[in-house]
Amino acid sequence: MRDIVLSAFLFVSLPLAVARPFYGAMIFATLGILNPHRWTWGFAYSMPWAMMFAVATIAGTLFVKERVPLMHALWRYLPMLLFMAWAAVTSANAIQPYQAWPRWEEVVKVHVMCVVTLLLLTDFKRVRILIWVITLSVAYYGVKGGIFTILTGGQFLVWGPLRTAIQDNNHLATGLIMTIPLLFWLRNRVEQKYLKHAMLAAAALCAVAALGTHSRGALLAIAAMALFLWWKTRNKVFTGILIVLLAGFTLFFMPSQFWERMETIRTYQEDASAMGRINTWQTAINIANDRITGGGYEYYGRVAFERYAPNPNDIKSAHSIYFQALGEHGWPGLALFLTFWATAWLQARQIIRSKVQGSDADAARDLAHMAQVSMIAYLVGGAFLNIGNWDMPYYLAVALFATGRLLKLQEQKSVEPRTRKIPGNTIVQVSEGMRNHAV
Repeated sequence: MRDIVLSAFLFVSLPLAVARPFYGAMIFATLGILNPHRWTWGFAYSMPWAMMFAVATIAGTLFVKERVPLMHALWRYLPMLLFMAWAAVTSANAIQPYQAWPRWEEVVKVHVMCVVTLLLLTDFKRVRILIWVITLSVAYYGVKGGIFTILTGGQFLVWGPLRTAIQDNNHLATGLIMTIPLLFWLRNRVEQKYLKHAMLAAAALCAVAALGTHSRGALLAIAAMALFLWWKTRNKVFTGILIVLLAGFTLFFMPSQFWERMETIRTYQEDASAMGRINTWQTAINIANDRITGGGYEYYGRVAFERYAPNPNDIKSAHSIYFQALGEHGWPGLALFLTFWATAWLQARQIIRSKVQGSDADAARDLAHMAQVSMIAYLVGGAFLNIGNWDMPYYLAVALFATGRLLKLQEQKSVEPRTRKIPGNTIVQVSEGMRNHAV
């Protein structure tokens, strides 16, 4: 029954994606992050929904009149476009090219759709819709996982949807922590009290679910996120109380096995999982030092580890967004990856410093603050996870790039010189800021 309902909805939505490509872009984002087709068990489970909506949305974008200039969108997204171009080079020279190329194709589709989405973010309303889509797509699993953790006393691990980027408990945890500051932003954007309470409850349950994953990286990420969130929010007393309550919940509610796992952060030398991470990190460094193009996507296998790993029998994925970029694409790839996130961070900083006035500008500045908190969660939690290609962080960066452009347009409009004729047939140009002054 689920297959029929979901398929009927998506098939009806396909022509709408062509007629209204922004709608198609939001469906594509939902499919990539929420993965509703993974809730089914029949034919809908493996249907290429994302590809179908990508084609429909791109086709619609080619003919829609209301869109951002293409060169502007490409310029904003340039560091990642250069990264993907370099990834094509590394795939061609990969240790296992027959595995690298299919993975490159999967990743490049995500970034093509990020550019398409950036082309379609023509006003602040659409930016808000994008934030709603990516936030609620992850928060769904946080609400569900938080309730599960409370009902089971934290005895069992919380996992993400099967065959997705956040299937692993550690990956899901970082995604949930990234979502918390965005839920705070949404809470301030709604007027109804019940929605404000719902957003706050969702944020709390996402935090509980993140703890319920028993992820050590999540504990570090949530600590960094909470501290930065407190610093960034205006109501520091309210936020501080919430953080203290969460800390109290962790101390008194989480079971002994949770604390035993967290204890291995301090005694990592005795933990096989932690030592496996160190082994694969050293492998990535050795590959990058030997091959300027790195090992290419999906180099994780016996061929690479026998040649480059300190312990060739402990074969694991990179378990870090940084060593993932380094091992797969070499030092140039890591530099481009870091450049992209530095660009996104600086874009948020420019938005925060913008002098444009108005409700949209105020909301944009608040979004930039919360986006930085979310990025802190990603950059800290991602240090121990293989989620360098997950869709959600890149959509957040797209929202920042679009917001920065819209604020700049408003700023230019506010100082745009206007031609005015005054007595004596003298024509002068008066800027917006001079309109209330005598000439």
